[in-house]
Amino acid sequence: MSIQNGRVVVVIGAGSKGGIAYACAQTLAEQGAKVAIADLNAAKLPELASALPGGAVHSTHAMDVTDSASVEKALDEMVARHGQIDGAIVASGVLYNQPFLDITMDGWDKTFAVNCRGAFIASQAVAKRLHAQGKGGRIVAIASNAGFTPRLSTASYGASKAAVIQLVRCMALELAKFNITVNALCPGSTATSMAIDVQAGGDMTRLAGVIHGSIEQWRTGIPLGHLAEPSDQAAMAAFLMSDGARHITGQVITVDGGQTFY
Repeated sequence: MSIQNGRVVVVIGAGSKGGIAYACAQTLAEQGAKVAIADLNAAKLPELASALPGGAVHSTHAMDVTDSASVEKALDEMVARHGQIDGAIVASGVLYNQPFLDITMDGWDKTFAVNCRGAFIASQAVAKRLHAQGKGGRIVAIASNAGFTPRLSTASYGASKAAVIQLVRCMALELAKFNITVNALCPGSTATSMAIDVQAGGDMTRLAGVIHGSIEQWRTGIPLGHLAEPSDQAAMAAFLMSDGARHITGQVITVDGGQTFY
């Protein structure tokens, strides 16, 4: 398919094959985009990029979203390679499951450094380039339904994602006059490598228990009866990059099988 019509889309945080960001890169490549994938762990990226449909048209870039100089350097490389960028999916993130009374300042600061500060640095840098190009563009920030639904042991993560949601709304308002759309994609429980490793300790049966909910955990189940796959999130992110989403901005879009209603 050529839904993306040769767009150059930056996908930040795509260093894990089992993650939402890499699924976004796959879907976009399948739809005809040229994808510039970036991650802190750059060693894995060439292999991941080569596996995307289109192979050599894509590029890889080392990026630390907490460091503005690193972000600027990577984006400059992308523009030099592809001539322009048309949009970005900002998906880098960390998750620490810690009861509120056990949260350390180190854990809190690391969570906000990546999830919130990183989203701001990357989104602003992309927006400046889209503005300079004068052709409009798209930004999709991967937030979470934890940004508006409380969960046990997720105070730092949820607060950081709530900040991303409000950041997106303010960005959308200010960037609309430049024809730059900005939206927040809020995944629910998704079978990513991060969720399996961090939330379930590698035990898929524990993660599958999320489907049924738990009164003890104050967790609502998933009415559709299954976890999301990374590709489910990628499908929405790719749509928000497409011409079909040209009139959608400032929205908080939840893909969680009915787990929350917002």
